[in-house]
Amino acid sequence: MRNLGRVSAARLRAVGIATPEDLKRVGAIEAYVRLRRAFPAQTKETALYALHGAVTGVRWYALSEEIKAALRDAAARRLWGRVEHPTAENGGRWPES
Repeated sequence: MRNLGRVSAARLRAVGIATPEDLKRVGAIEAYVRLRRAFPAQTKETALYALHGAVTGVRWYALSEEIKAALRDAAARRLWGRVEHPTAENGGRWPES
């Protein structure tokens, strides 16, 4: 799939997403949440964009800032029950799950 290499594919398989159809079925947000919980140090926000791009057929770097913000908000709500982003106050890091 577009945007996803061998390492991403292996990590997706480890969290129960083995095929492109599986990824489309669960969606980018759920896939990101699973990856973030299983591989917190390795799963960055670009993975969220890449997953969305893989599902929609768009290169992750071509996503608009509005789409990226909506993806971050949705992922934060799923992970922490609230919208919380990396800020200067938390050293530019996503909060721990």
